[in-house]
Amino acid sequence: MDLSSNLMTEILPLYLISVLGFIAGKFLKVEAQPISTLTIYMLSPVVFFISLAQVNFDGDALIAPAITFAIATLLSPILLKLSKFYLQDKTPYLLALASGTSNWGYFGLPIAFVLFNEAQIAAYILIGFGFQVFENTLGVYYISRGNKSPLQSFLTVFKVPVIYSIALGLACSYLNVDIPASGEKLLELFKSAYTVTGMMMIGLGIASLTKFRIDIPFTLSICITRFILWPAIATGFIYLNQDLNLISDVYHKPLLLFSLMPMAANNIAFAAQFNVFPGKASVAVLISTLIALFYIPWAIGFLGI
Repeated sequence: MDLSSNLMTEILPLYLISVLGFIAGKFLKVEAQPISTLTIYMLSPVVFFISLAQVNFDGDALIAPAITFAIATLLSPILLKLSKFYLQDKTPYLLALASGTSNWGYFGLPIAFVLFNEAQIAAYILIGFGFQVFENTLGVYYISRGNKSPLQSFLTVFKVPVIYSIALGLACSYLNVDIPASGEKLLELFKSAYTVTGMMMIGLGIASLTKFRIDIPFTLSICITRFILWPAIATGFIYLNQDLNLISDVYHKPLLLFSLMPMAANNIAFAAQFNVFPGKASVAVLISTLIALFYIPWAIGFLGI
């Protein structure tokens, strides 16, 4: 089986899960918000605590996620300011969240398993934690700014349990705390549930729409950010890192793959949780995910990943 066939084998079931989410929302009247609450407050903390606790604590393990966090932190306020000139109402806050997050976990990790060896898979996961920290700190702040004051938004960040699970996971990694076999089994179960609920939220979000309407300026901004801007930034960083040596070259291809991912399914969860255009988020996630079906295999070949 060639690489393209392997990629399709990993990717297509994710689209099927989204279709099942649409069926559940349309005909069983399952709503996205309870699923988003379950994902944000129960599944995510367990997945990221155990995953981080298993990481070998070294310089690269800290620097790699710090780099993606720093890029997202710098990029999101720039796009927030610029998008206020052409996006309506609270939509710029949704773009600020989306610009510093991606579907690197639900969608990207199965692809990483096809492309990479164990060291590169670990590197890919570590790179992704930078987005996870952004999503659950500044991302929460930005999306809650759609309805809350700056102070209220700042306090909201501390109500999201993932930031505590990330800190605890890093502490366990630093102290070399062994995770028992039962913990590894729990991680596998929660990772599967995390992937299913994440991809299913795309379908649930679409099913909740009374009218399928594309916000063209917003969706175009998402696609440019995800499929042009981030790959360009990643390529530029890799070029500079050859002289700076901030991280080892084992991170280069994982970073390129990471930069290709579509809009995060979790953005639907946060948009629903904070009532900031969840329908608009669902449509943009759907479109970027459909584009990714063709874009990612092409980009993998073009970039030599």
